Amino acid sequence: MVELYRFTHKAIGPINNNSAGNNVSAPGNTVPAEINLPNLTMFSTILFMTEFRQMGMGDSVDVSKACNMSEWYRRLYQGAIETPQSDSDPYVDVLTLPAKPVSESGIIYATTSRPVGQDVSKEAFSSFLFAIHKPSFAKTIPTANNGDTHRMPLEAEALVASKGVTHIWLCGSDPEQRRHRLMSQCLAQLEQDVLEWKANGQGSGVLTVHTIPKAFPGMVQFLTKNGFVGGDKVIGGDSDKVLYWKVL
Repeated sequence: MVELYRFTHKAIGPINNNSAGNNVSAPGNTVPAEINLPNLTMFSTILFMTEFRQMGMGDSVDVSKACNMSEWYRRLYQGAIETPQSDSDPYVDVLTLPAKPVSESGIIYATTSRPVGQDVSKEAFSSFLFAIHKPSFAKTIPTANNGDTHRMPLEAEALVASKGVTHIWLCGSDPEQRRHRLMSQCLAQLEQDVLEWKANGQGSGVLTVHTIPKAFPGMVQFLTKNGFVGGDKVIGGDSDKVLYWKVL
């Protein structure tokens, strides 16, 4: 049994997504105690440490710089605003800060799994997608052998110039539960929210994501299968980092 949750700087809540036909059960009004940001942060840290070790990078990548509570809380409230961050910075509870539109901050979608026939009160995270707001479209240069060149519609370009983009910053699934469409459920809910923000004049309706094809070929397949285009090199990013985008 799979549950879907939405995390924002304001609250955590379950999502009834049965209408999408994705086997997400109808959740109740209460959120189990283990469905919280600290547990999700721990899940992501373990997930990415395992990924990098499998890639042969060992512990040379400091996953904790991104997957720690202070960083996740900061991005949930501030989106992509870059501010100096260190382990000695005081912890700030975003719930004590002034309210701001979710479309201008960060938002997380996470799925949990509960084995059928076992304690239904216990849920474990199985996937997550963390999206943040960016004020502009990343600058890129054409990548050799990238195939077709895709041009963003002029209307979308104008909206991006004034509204920015919704950028998928981090996402991942439990290796043992991949190919169960868990990430597809998270993405579908994100797209639904982005379309709502666009209709309300709060967003551009444009999604972006960076990835490294050599390291994550499965991510490229997932993106293209879900209508993303692109593949050009990100200027100022890692040597192999490319940009994919989608206009909703």
